[in-house]
Amino acid sequence: MPYAIEMFFDKNSDAYIRQIWRTLKENDISSSMHDSGNTPHISLAVFNKLDVSDADQKLHDFSARMPKFQIPLVNIGTFPTGEGVLFLSPVVTEELLHFHKALHDLFNDAKDDQWPFYLPGLWIPHCTLALNLTREKLHEAFDAVLSTHKPLGVEVDRIGLVEFHPVKVIKEYKLKE
Repeated sequence: MPYAIEMFFDKNSDAYIRQIWRTLKENDISSSMHDSGNTPHISLAVFNKLDVSDADQKLHDFSARMPKFQIPLVNIGTFPTGEGVLFLSPVVTEELLHFHKALHDLFNDAKDDQWPFYLPGLWIPHCTLALNLTREKLHEAFDAVLSTHKPLGVEVDRIGLVEFHPVKVIKEYKLKE
């Protein structure tokens, strides 16, 4: 079963993104994220397999030394694939890249089991709003989000170890104050 390490956001930012998910569902555009059991997040790494006990210790230590930080979610985007994904993307700051690289350095021993698009140099940080959209629904979702979205300054205040399909947060780790 695959695992992800995800960045989670402060309470207000979490609620803002959940409202977008709710709006997309209520307008019959997409319920993919609303109904998924996900927490609003940006994935840092995804693994095909992972020693959960070892990862727990690494993430406990990592979160104790890494401080909370701010990132602005400003862009609405999609990938040029047939997956039909709509997302918010942050300004890629040096702090965000440092955090991402530090995490990957910590899990260097498991890099052969990582999904390549989450590795440093290939990673496109994004917060998913909807998945598996047809081209028509992707346009509807974009219009719905564009009509209300304003740049959002989020605080990354914790990370999570997540098992998926189905989505299950195994453990959350608070970042240093």
